Parts: sequence; C-alpha cells; structure tokens
Amino acid sequence: MELLRRLPLANIVKDQMKNLKLFFFLSLTFFIHSCSDRKVSSGLTQFKNVSSISDFASELWIEGNTFKGSFSDDYNTFYFFRKVAPEIEEYIPYKSNFINGKWEAPKIMGFYDKKNSYSYQLNIPNNNKLIFISNKRTKKDTTQNPNYNFWEIELTDNKNTNPKELGYENLIYSYNSQPCITNNGTIFFTSDLPDWSKTLSYKMECKGDKYLEPELFEPVNHWRKIKDWTVYEFCMSPDEDYIIACIGSKNGSVNSIDLYISYLEGEKWTIPKRLNDKINSNKTENFPTITNDGKYLMFTREFSEFKIIPTKLFVEKK
Repeated sequence: MELLRRLPLANIVKDQMKNLKLFFFLSLTFFIHSCSDRKVSSGLTQFKNVSSISDFASELWIEGNTFKGSFSDDYNTFYFFRKVAPEIEEYIPYKSNFINGKWEAPKIMGFYDKKNSYSYQLNIPNNNKLIFISNKRTKKDTTQNPNYNFWEIELTDNKNTNPKELGYENLIYSYNSQPCITNNGTIFFTSDLPDWSKTLSYKMECKGDKYLEPELFEPVNHWRKIKDWTVYEFCMSPDEDYIIACIGSKNGSVNSIDLYISYLEGEKWTIPKRLNDKINSNKTENFPTITNDGKYLMFTREFSEFKIIPTKLFVEKK
C-alpha cells in the first residue's frame, strides 16, 4: 500500500523533470540561435534588402573631410582617414567598430606617429593584414619631401606591428592613391607623376605573400585619351569583371565628376557608361569601394557623405 501511495508522487516528479529538461533544451536552442544571429549580423546587414541608394554611417561624416574607406572581413570594423585640418594635406588613419547598431566614435590607428601622413587603409581579405599609403620615407627615397607609397602591417588582437614598406623603386617618387583589392589579391591603384603632369593606373599582382612590381593597367589609361573626359580614380570588382570609374568633363566643374561602369567582355573592357541619376547627382561622386563579397558599392558624395547601394541594383548580369 505504501508503494502505491508513492507512485503518483513519483510520476509528478518524473513529469517535472521532463518539463525541466524541455525548458533547458528550448533555452539552449534560443541562446544558440541568438548567438548565431549576432554572429552573422554586421555593419552592412541593414542594407541587405534596400531598393535604392542609402546613407552609410552618417555618424562618421564630416563636411569636406570624408574620404575612402575599407571594411574588415566581418564588416564590423571600418578603416578610413581624415585630414589633420581642412587646409592641411596631411591625413590621420582611423577605425570605427560597429556596436549595438551604431558605428562608434573613431579611434586613431596605433601605427600613426604624428610625423607622417597616413591614408587609404585597405584590408587584405582573410590575411590579417592591412595596407595603407603614407609619405613615410622608404629606404631608397632620397628626396627632401617623400611622396605617398604603399606600406603593410599585420593586425593581431587589434594591435598593430611595425609597418613594412611595399614601395617599389619605379613608383617611390610618384603620388600613389586609391587602392582596391580583388579576390586573387591583386591591387589596382592610381598614380600621379611627381610633377602632377600625368595620371596613370597600375596593378600589383600577388604571388604567395609577395607583391610583384607594379604594371601599367592599360584599359583605364586608354580611357584617359578619350576627348573631353578626365578619368580620375577607379575601383575593380572582386572578380575583376567590372570597373567603377570616376569620370568628369574636361570642360566642366569639379562637381561634374560621376560614377561610370565598364564590363569585361571576353578580353576587352567596354567603354564606361554613366550610372543612372539614382546613384549620381549634381554633386561630386568619388572614392568608390566595392565590398570584398561583391554585394555593395560604397562611395563619397561631395567629400562629405558616405553612400552605399547593393550592386545587384545596377550591375548587369552577363
């Protein structure tokens, strides 16, 4: 009889244990799902389903002092640069982290030494390295005022090691700028002669951990010969199948600079075509950046605002 009296109580305890296990399982599932969501969420997630051009990181805008940027592999860190002062052509490298739905106040990069100017930070995908351009003197530069050349650092636990120069002799006296990087590691960039008499486009191919000597990238250089065009910087897509170029009229004002697109067809590049008025405006559009996954185009407007748009909205499918 005593055993029979205990059976209902035992069943109740057993049921409670089942409920407790179920509660624990559901809680664990929710926790894992929540962590997964946080992991895939990034500073660009909010633009995934937009249908037009959008403002990007307005908290980082400064009128007349907003230039090209680059993202970390997870798109939660944004590297960029600003002038020391509006009237001074010297630059400070910054980074901002995306936290709680906002880009935090910028922090100066650890390699900045106040003696030199640092610009155009470029993340090397999946390599824990960052390339930048600086007038820091290279070993073989004998000029009184060094020009802007390539340097590289390794990023470890958000700390920066000593920069390593990448400046090849044939370009150390030129003003190098506007780098972009493709999926195979090739860097494309713009270079002006020391006397600013000519602008040329180059590419640097990567073999292993070493960059080869820069070569002229003739497609963009050829466009510079087109009458009434002034071709400024350009950005190569990650798969090297299209180019976004900044082109203006030689007879127009600086505000006539717009974004154009060219496609690789076979082994030739099409003549650049101006992107529509939903992207361009009556202001200056420049500093184009295509994200490493190829999903977004970002650029600046009037050196004052970051803009972003999904590439699927304007890139023609071939």
